[in-house]
Amino acid sequence: MFKLFKADNRWYAVAFIIILLVSAKFYQPKDIGYVFSICVSSCILDFIILCLINRKFSFPLSALVTGLIISGILAPGRFSYIAALAAILSKHILKISERHIFNPAGFGLFIANVFLGLPLIWTVYANPWLAVLFGLFLAYRVRKLSLVLSFTLSLFLLSLAYSLITRQGAWANTGLLNYFFIFFMLIEPKTSPVYLRSKIIYGIIVSVLVILYFAFLPKYDFLVLGLLLGNLIHALSRRKTALNWR
Repeated sequence: MFKLFKADNRWYAVAFIIILLVSAKFYQPKDIGYVFSICVSSCILDFIILCLINRKFSFPLSALVTGLIISGILAPGRFSYIAALAAILSKHILKISERHIFNPAGFGLFIANVFLGLPLIWTVYANPWLAVLFGLFLAYRVRKLSLVLSFTLSLFLLSLAYSLITRQGAWANTGLLNYFFIFFMLIEPKTSPVYLRSKIIYGIIVSVLVILYFAFLPKYDFLVLGLLLGNLIHALSRRKTALNWR
């Protein structure tokens, strides 16, 4: 049992996402085929690249997580696999200081949504309470609870302010809080800050970007756009200061 709790956090993410997909009744043969095709596409490409770089075989666990996230959010389509390929390529090509800039799944979803016109339907988020339960465990494991709190509180307050400014009901836009996004994408370890102050600032910045995209560019997925721009700001700041916003 103790060995189970010492397992790689990515295996927990894999298990939790699969459970969330099953809870969303995303288990028909065509659904399984879709998830399988996306995951296989991402894993094969990542496996090949890792073999060429490291000259040894290793299971592409991160790519599996990326594939599951993409298949749980992106609507099935003829070119959906391109999102998986773009996600993996971004991880290996778009780097600053040997760390990838963008959340891989987020980048793949961005390419699919903005350039291919494929909708993001967030099938995996059919059970918010389950997403929160699993997400809190993951956030604790990767020490990102402060980031979760910072982003959630900031976006909640901003959504209330936006509702009042636009003369809607006070709670009209609190649905912007997508807990799968928060717990499975925002806190991705390699594209989010390490230090406490950094995490608080980063959470606020991403929440501001999300509400701005929601208000002024609603055509595309505001969560993904806000996350990617937040990733870029964080990566550039980390390179410039070499202090990770301490």
